[in-house]
Amino acid sequence: MGLQLVTAYSFWLIPLCLAFGAALAAVLYYRNTPGDFSRGLTWILSFLRFLAGSLISFLLLSPMVKTIVRTTEKPVVVLAVDNSGSMILGRDSLFVVNELQKKIDDLAAWLGDDFDIVKYTFGEQVIQDDTLSYTGKLTDISAFFTQINNRFYNRNLGAVILASDGIYNSGSDPSYLVRDVSYPVYTINIGDTNQHRDLLIKRVNYNRVAFKGNRFPIEILVQAYESAGESSRIKVLLNETEIFSQDIRFVSDKQVLSIPVAASADEAGKLRLRISVDPISAEANESNNTREIVIEVKEGRQKVAIVGNSPHPDLAAIERAIGNSSNFETELFFEDNFSKKPADYSLFILHQLPSVTNQAAKLLGDLARLNIPVLFILGNQSDITAFNNQKSGLSLSGFNNSFNESLPVFNTDFPLFISSENLKQLLQIVPPLNTPFARYSTGNAAYVYATQAIGTATTSMPLIFFNQNPDRRSGVITGEGIWRWRLSDYSKNQNQLAFDELIGKMVQYLAVKDEKSRFRVSVRDYFAENENIEFGATLFNETYELINDKLVTMVITGEDGKKYEFEFTPAGESYQLNAGNFKPGIYQFQASAETGSRKLMQQGSFIITALNLEDINTVANHRMLNTMAELTGGSGVAPDRISEIAQLIKSRKDMKPVTYTRKRYTDLISFLPLLLLILGFLSTEWFLRKYHGSY
Repeated sequence: MGLQLVTAYSFWLIPLCLAFGAALAAVLYYRNTPGDFSRGLTWILSFLRFLAGSLISFLLLSPMVKTIVRTTEKPVVVLAVDNSGSMILGRDSLFVVNELQKKIDDLAAWLGDDFDIVKYTFGEQVIQDDTLSYTGKLTDISAFFTQINNRFYNRNLGAVILASDGIYNSGSDPSYLVRDVSYPVYTINIGDTNQHRDLLIKRVNYNRVAFKGNRFPIEILVQAYESAGESSRIKVLLNETEIFSQDIRFVSDKQVLSIPVAASADEAGKLRLRISVDPISAEANESNNTREIVIEVKEGRQKVAIVGNSPHPDLAAIERAIGNSSNFETELFFEDNFSKKPADYSLFILHQLPSVTNQAAKLLGDLARLNIPVLFILGNQSDITAFNNQKSGLSLSGFNNSFNESLPVFNTDFPLFISSENLKQLLQIVPPLNTPFARYSTGNAAYVYATQAIGTATTSMPLIFFNQNPDRRSGVITGEGIWRWRLSDYSKNQNQLAFDELIGKMVQYLAVKDEKSRFRVSVRDYFAENENIEFGATLFNETYELINDKLVTMVITGEDGKKYEFEFTPAGESYQLNAGNFKPGIYQFQASAETGSRKLMQQGSFIITALNLEDINTVANHRMLNTMAELTGGSGVAPDRISEIAQLIKSRKDMKPVTYTRKRYTDLISFLPLLLLILGFLSTEWFLRKYHGSY
């Protein structure tokens, strides 16, 4: 560390500071007679006044102390271990469970003197930790390298040591992510690269929802390795009752058989089907011979009518989004050829109706008379005056046929349904909708999902909102062009799941039969076993005003009868609950709300599906691990050569400590010891003058 005195002005002004101090001392003590003070005391007092005056004037030059601090950072070595389930399915599983942790710790100790060691585990999540359980349901090696590249950007990252079997079933190919990195990757190649005799259920293709009275198809793909000439039997059980069985025979050492099954949906409810393949002799892994699926049997689908004023890409985007739902079926019409009975539909989506050229008076009158929910979509063909008469909860005034480009701003306090993080992120990148330029007025029963942002200004004008009247529900999208949101979703995520979620939840809310319940609970029907179970709830008082100051609890019951108790937390005007993870199965829930006058209850169920990815492929991919090592200048080693990695890393000439220099400036005017020193000079002078009888 080095110190240096600097000033905001030239050092040539320092003699002027000294001259000012000398002049100040001379003015006070030049005229003193020998009778006032002795000659020696006069010199002491003059010197004290000279020092104080000079220092005070010096501070006017804004002096600072520049401190140069040098710190040395040792190279960082990241030590990462694959914590997924496939790590303990190979022939070396005993080594992985009993010895790998100790060998990793020994390696860290050998490198610890010369390098900073940071330990990670990865599987379905990347965690800075060294606790190994090998229970991960997924393996995403690319997510690990993405996090490392982000966290250690512009850091002295010396090397990455990766202990893995190279099997990944989520994310992208990690060998592409390491092509341009500046650090070497050393791999510890775990697992067995040989394919052993094995039968497995590779995949089960089925629809999650079936309808009562129908037969539903199931396709079972059975993969066989090293099993030529062997026979087995596949069985499908419903509630421990066998509903299908078939003998199967394999004629080659690597073969996939497709077995079609047709089952009957006789009763509404949730059906658990267990699919199994009998093991063959000397089979290496029998854990992948069984799969379970759950199918929900419903009474029937609700029908949604999409009625447009004229052809528009919005119509196709909405139809496809709703078509991906198992709860609804859609029909697309133009108003001039709609001849069906409106009562046959649970929801109408009216695109730019009523329009300037088509008032759709009969259709709108029938919908109002039958109290059928409506989702209005406004656009440049809409007749705003006629729309204002539809009692949608929204009124536009001052419209002069001008339009804005409006971006969505999500309302975090929206209470009617929960939006996923993926959907919220989509709303931040979508292009604007073309909305009418007018003054917007909403009713008391309006719930705004997203407001309009015009340019850089966020407004209170609704872009998407819902109105809940006692007679029927309605919603309004105040602009056209939502089809571009579907394209943006695909551009960002390579799918349209977030857009389909938005349309699906809007339709689900509007089309649901209103039970006039003051307490409502929303939850998805299906979750994967690695997903958190999230609930939303809304509670109304006797006058149907939203409240969230009451106690709301939840009891979840598993198939084994075990109960899990939770308490909702208020969020905006509603309630939310994150119940965490559950094992695969069918779960029942009962939610309760204490309102003071009586207890309100809601019941339902949800399904947790198993992730069976880790035991499908158990052949280690050492080729990919060695490729990553070669591309980055590292090397791959077998588990019995882990100690060699320490010598390989220590022998490299490009892994050196890096010294960083940091400059810090401190104003002397805020330096307390200097202030005390000046006060000391002045106080000492004052004391000596008083002591010797002067002022």
